[in-house]
Amino acid sequence: MKVAKELFVAWQDPKSLRYFPVGHLECISKDDREYYQYNYIKGVEKAQEFGFKPFLTFPNLSETYRSEELFSFFANRILSRSRKEYSDFVQSLGFSPDTASPIEILARSGGRRATDNVELFAPPQKNDTSDASGFIDYFFLVHGLRHMKDCAQKLTDSLKCGDKLFVMHDIQNPADPKAVVLRTADYCCVGFLPRYLVPDFWQHIEKGKNINVIVEKINPPPASAQQRILCKLRMIKRDGIESYSTEAYTPFAGTV
Repeated sequence: MKVAKELFVAWQDPKSLRYFPVGHLECISKDDREYYQYNYIKGVEKAQEFGFKPFLTFPNLSETYRSEELFSFFANRILSRSRKEYSDFVQSLGFSPDTASPIEILARSGGRRATDNVELFAPPQKNDTSDASGFIDYFFLVHGLRHMKDCAQKLTDSLKCGDKLFVMHDIQNPADPKAVVLRTADYCCVGFLPRYLVPDFWQHIEKGKNINVIVEKINPPPASAQQRILCKLRMIKRDGIESYSTEAYTPFAGTV
């Protein structure tokens, strides 16, 4: 499995609860040195219609920011290695505390904070198979468990690594008519597919491609509800289907 070297930044409108991809962070190795690069992407244009303002760390939408150290905007979203719970936290994401990179931790955890409406996510990881097509894996934490009935939250105690989850179209969802609910084999809903994955999900479904959602890890309390269920969404890679390929994910080149 390749080490994640980039991630996207999504901003959530607190009123409509819609998510908009607004930025891109990359760890670049060049000329025997490594540095971080951040720029806004075109999804920011739609986000601005809902009130998005540039992050204080990155005030200019048209600028490309570079730093040899991880920008504070991202570094402050990672639990300090000096904290005694750091090891348990990183392991809850399915990583080794000794080898996990900052971008891997941020992408898998979502980098959520109570002080803003930001979530981070990585492009899918490509894998090789015996055929020419291969497959791609999206790792994510299940959304919305805290909004489910108590029975759904208790159900997580019986889930285990390797369990399959099934998908349902929540067509009457008032916030997003394309929302996708995750359920167990006995039709108990446990949460939602993150909204930033929904466009790719529908792109595969509409082309008749099979998808699988597998439980990667269950993190019991005191882990929060948003860290409780770690899953892997696997899709067969086919020509004509590209992940995060819409214009919203291209670099922003406008002027402020």
